[in-house]
Amino acid sequence: MSALSDVTSREQAARELLSHYVRVVDDPERVHEWPDLFADEAEYVVVTRENLERGLPVAVIRDDSKDRILDRVTVIREFWGAGGRLEDRHYNDVRPRHLVGPVWTEPAEDGSVWVTANFGVWLTPSADPTPRLLALGEYRDHVVFTPQGPRFRSKWVILDTAVLQDVFVYPL
Repeated sequence: MSALSDVTSREQAARELLSHYVRVVDDPERVHEWPDLFADEAEYVVVTRENLERGLPVAVIRDDSKDRILDRVTVIREFWGAGGRLEDRHYNDVRPRHLVGPVWTEPAEDGSVWVTANFGVWLTPSADPTPRLLALGEYRDHVVFTPQGPRFRSKWVILDTAVLQDVFVYPL
């Protein structure tokens, strides 16, 4: 395989990982699959653009290890989801919908790929059929290639606004 086709295939695999990510986070029943999209050494950070640009360390979420990413799923399923009992949920049942694009990729010399994409997340509550905007922003991802395939080494979710319009439970 030529070096060019190897780079092209890695970039395509990184874009496909992002697509898979969106399919998983858009389906609340698949939240248990979310940690599998991350490398063993990984981070998931949600930060406002204002804090990022000002160099402020405050993040909305800072899961700085795979264990914390796994813990987030436990909290979602066992606390927020109250073990699956609809009547005990601590949040309104919603269907998220991510709109992502365009997607840019930049290969790194170590074989990893940097992926950047704009995103919007809409929520449609089960009790109210009117969708509402939750978040707009940018993904900045670092994708590495493991024996299991491409995985996020780092996923930064940069929010364009300092305040979200609603409570969010599932990953953005």
